Amino acid sequence: PSERASEARSERRCARAVRGPARGGAAAGGARGAGTGPASGRAARRRARARGTERTRSAMALRIVNAKHGITCHAWSPDRKRIAVCENSEKVIIYLNADQDKVNWIKEHELAAHDLVVSAIDWSPVHNKIVTCSHDRNAFVWTYSQGTWKASMAILRINRAALDVKWSPDGSKFAVASGAKVVPVCHYEGANDWWISKMIKKHKSTVTSVAWHPSSQLLATGSTDFRCRVFSAFINDIDHSTNTVFGDTGRTRFGDLLLEFEACNGWVEDVAWSPSGSTLAYIGHDSSVNFVSMANGSPQVQTLKSRDLPNSKVFFLSDNVVVAAGHSFNPEIYQNASGSWSFLGNLNQKGSGAGGMAKKAVSNFSSARNLWSNKISRGQDTNNGSDDLWTLHHNAITDLKAFDQPQSRTISSFSTSGLDGRLVVWRPADLKKVSGLHL
Repeated sequence: PSERASEARSERRCARAVRGPARGGAAAGGARGAGTGPASGRAARRRARARGTERTRSAMALRIVNAKHGITCHAWSPDRKRIAVCENSEKVIIYLNADQDKVNWIKEHELAAHDLVVSAIDWSPVHNKIVTCSHDRNAFVWTYSQGTWKASMAILRINRAALDVKWSPDGSKFAVASGAKVVPVCHYEGANDWWISKMIKKHKSTVTSVAWHPSSQLLATGSTDFRCRVFSAFINDIDHSTNTVFGDTGRTRFGDLLLEFEACNGWVEDVAWSPSGSTLAYIGHDSSVNFVSMANGSPQVQTLKSRDLPNSKVFFLSDNVVVAAGHSFNPEIYQNASGSWSFLGNLNQKGSGAGGMAKKAVSNFSSARNLWSNKISRGQDTNNGSDDLWTLHHNAITDLKAFDQPQSRTISSFSTSGLDGRLVVWRPADLKKVSGLHL
């Protein structure tokens, strides 16, 4: 045994001589960290593992605020390095380093001009301007200049809350959904340095959401009168006529009603256009998800009913894939195959480890023990359910935005925020877990 130990020590000394200096040492004639030796090898392996993790990592929930406050809405900067967040208040907070881990986030700016809770935020990739709207019936356009964000008033002329706001894809206009049964479409007037509005009417109740066609000249709206509508938003002094699925936009007048759909038996919660502009999706409070195809000239409507609670947000990842999220805490994926839409599955799947909180089934004995334990400690037969949530979100999802670059026609990463105060960035690795999905 002593001979074998001596041979082993000799082999270790030879190996160290071949590899170079030990950790913390310096090679003769070379400085520490010169790219040789075991330390540099370990660093290279760590970098390789980090790159692999970046490519394959799944979604992770970032708690931004206390759960009792929640997040009303959020928006990403064009370079995705900053994020604007409304923490269910009248203020909007901009964080720097938003593309990194939460520990690296820096509170950079606070936008304070509204008097009531901010209901929607949109950050234009064209001119880097932010537009916010609020229950105080106002909207502000924020411009970054000399290290600060300066607010410009938008003249909305509404007497009810502003509920949603969206920039047009070309950045020349924005539309505001309101409880006043109208949609102000605002454009900039340089002579007075403010944003003036033209009204789209013909709604019978509150307008909950708006969505711009890729041409920036058509506007879809959702309303609590159970209808989804498509209007012309062509403004002569700003827009140039273009051909769309509805023909030449220059032959329409601003505010003309082009289409109206009544496929929902509940409020229309949200609307969205596909990247090509040939498909419109809208979701209802009756848990319906509706798809309108206009590829063949005449609109064809297909309605699917979700098995879960109603969704509040809908978004196209590509022309053939839609994600919807809302009161069930768990985003749903829908896909078009050969002209027919179908439900593929949820992003969080119980028992798959997607949420990192799925629990193993317990035995009958353990169930009985937990039952009596809850009677003693909580005074109830079961717990309140908070400990059994296996989804990344623990409350209703309030907003859904693309995380990929704005120019991308296919979105493989997107973000959701909710009333639980969490922001979740869903990665391509999460989409791959949905069986049969093809972006």
